[in-house]
Amino acid sequence: MLTSTVVDLRRMPSWDPRQLTAEAFSWPTSEPLVPVRGLATRVAAQSFADAGAPVVLPQGIDQSRGGIRKRANTYQGPVFQVGRELREGDVLIPRAEAGPALYISRKRQGSLFAGKFLALRPLNERTALWLWAVLSSQTGQRWRGSLSRGSISPILDALTLLDSALPLPSEADLRGLADRLQAEERTTHIDEEEPAQTWWRAVDLRDHGWHLSLATPEPEILHAGTPLSAWSADIRPGRNMNAVAVEGEVPGYLPVADISTLSGRPPRRWAPADGDNSVIAEPGDLLVAALGNAAHASIAETPAAIDAKVFRVRLATPEVGPWIARYLNSQAGYHARQVLLTGSALPHLRLDDLARLPIPEGELRAQSPEPLQPLATRLEDLLWSR
Repeated sequence: MLTSTVVDLRRMPSWDPRQLTAEAFSWPTSEPLVPVRGLATRVAAQSFADAGAPVVLPQGIDQSRGGIRKRANTYQGPVFQVGRELREGDVLIPRAEAGPALYISRKRQGSLFAGKFLALRPLNERTALWLWAVLSSQTGQRWRGSLSRGSISPILDALTLLDSALPLPSEADLRGLADRLQAEERTTHIDEEEPAQTWWRAVDLRDHGWHLSLATPEPEILHAGTPLSAWSADIRPGRNMNAVAVEGEVPGYLPVADISTLSGRPPRRWAPADGDNSVIAEPGDLLVAALGNAAHASIAETPAAIDAKVFRVRLATPEVGPWIARYLNSQAGYHARQVLLTGSALPHLRLDDLARLPIPEGELRAQSPEPLQPLATRLEDLLWSR
C-alpha cells in the first residue's frame, strides 16, 4: 500500500521513512484525535490450538468483503477463542497484512483466531463499530501501514498503535452512524470455503485436460452455466506497467488497475492513457484477477490502465456486469475459478479458461442484492464524506 508525503528533513532526528510518514499522516476530517488506548485495551491470546483445529489466519480474511473466507487446519500455536478471550464488540487487526479489520459479532461464537492478529477491546459499545470501520477504511488501512515497522515484512506494533491517535466524532454523530455501520458489518458474514479434502475417481485422460481432471471430483460444475465468453464482446489480459507507471498521480495519466485495487485499495500507480499496447478499461467493464487464489472481480467505475495480472472483460450487455461480478466473488464462483487455476507456486488463470468459466444465469438472478464495491471503499465514503 502506497503512502506518500512531503517532509522537511533538516530538523528531523530520524529519517526512517515509516516514522516520517506516520508523523505527517493527515486524517480527512476535522474531528478531534484521540489515542487508541483511550478507546480500547489490548487483549492477549491465551488459548492454544493443536494442528487439525479450524483456525482463522489473517490471510483467511476476504480482502474485498471483510469476512472470513477460509479457516486453516495446519496452524499450531496461540489463539483467541470467541467466548473465552474474545467477546462481542472486540476488533481483530491483521498485524502483517493489509486489509480490513474484523468485528467480533455473536455469530463468531466459538471461532478460533490465530495469535497473528492484534486484538482490541473497545471501552464502550458506542465506539466499537466506529473503531472497526475506521481501521477497515482505505484511509485507516493507510494509517496502519504508516505505523508498521520493518523493512522486509512490516509488522504493526501493539504499543505503537495504542499510542497513536485517530478521529472520534461526537456522541450525536456516532448515534447517527450506528445503523449504517451495523448494516455494513452484516455484509461481512459471507460464505466460507469448504475445507480441503482428499478424493479419487477414474477418468480417461485421453479425452480430457489433465489439470481439469485432477482439480475436482465434480467436473460437471464446468458445464453448469453459460461460458463467460458468451456474455462478452472481448476478453483480454492487461499489460506489464512497470516500465511506464509512476507512483504518483500525473495529469493525463490513468490509475493502474491491479489486484490490489480489485480488493478495494486505492490506486498505487498511474500510467499514460495513450501508452503503446496499453489495455484500457472503460466504465462498465468487468475486471477479473488473473493471478493468485483470490476470486476478486469488480466493475470499472472510471477509465483505468489494466495491469498484466488482471483481465479486462468487455461485456456485450454491460447491465449484467454487476451480477457476474457478484457471482465470481461468491462461494460458487470462487469454487469454479479454483478448478480452472493452473500452477502450484503462483496459481494463475489462463485466458481460454476464463472464457470457458460457466456463469449460471438462474443463480445470478436469484442472488439477493449485496454491495459490489469493496468494504474499504464503502466505509471510506461513509466515514469521510459526511
